[in-house]
Amino acid sequence: MSISSIADFESALKESMKMLFGECKEYKGMLRCLPEHLGVSDSGAIIEAAFETGLNPDAPYPLLHFHTTLAQNIEEAKIPGVLMGLNDLNSVINAGAFPAFGCFCFYAPLKQIFTGYRMALNPDALEEDFENARYYLASLYETMDLFIDYIQFLCADPDRMTLKDYMAYLDYVSDMNDLKFRMEQMEKLISMMEQGKDAAGD
Repeated sequence: MSISSIADFESALKESMKMLFGECKEYKGMLRCLPEHLGVSDSGAIIEAAFETGLNPDAPYPLLHFHTTLAQNIEEAKIPGVLMGLNDLNSVINAGAFPAFGCFCFYAPLKQIFTGYRMALNPDALEEDFENARYYLASLYETMDLFIDYIQFLCADPDRMTLKDYMAYLDYVSDMNDLKFRMEQMEKLISMMEQGKDAAGD
């Protein structure tokens, strides 16, 4: 498909999001998907994409803004621990063994955890930029599948599992696509956490 306009880009992007995440609808000027079955916890998310004007009048490139909501309605008492956990997670994806785009953030008014990413689009190179957008979406899927379980644990009880414990689990199952095995190992990790043991030392 030839992409020569923002309208072409949006149409192609909608199809790519549909292929990766399931049904994709346009909602108030945004493309929206509701992927399910992420991680061992079988969690869901809300992925939105929208086109925005440039950052300022001197930056003529339009922006493609991706916004993904991963958790919401977090209990007030758990927010300090959630913030610490997200800081640790951002360190891992920005300087650790699992690099990713953007970062994980907490939006206080709605008590949500989200990840966001903006990319500038060159109107003269839309096909090339579309490939970059597809690469980001594939990376987003992998990032969510890897870390959605940690985020769910963090929201349920920030003191129950450290990122160190979770990373040890990821390292152990990273080359294994067997969901049953991953679930067994996750259950083992949770059991060890409840017993106050150090999973990384197992």
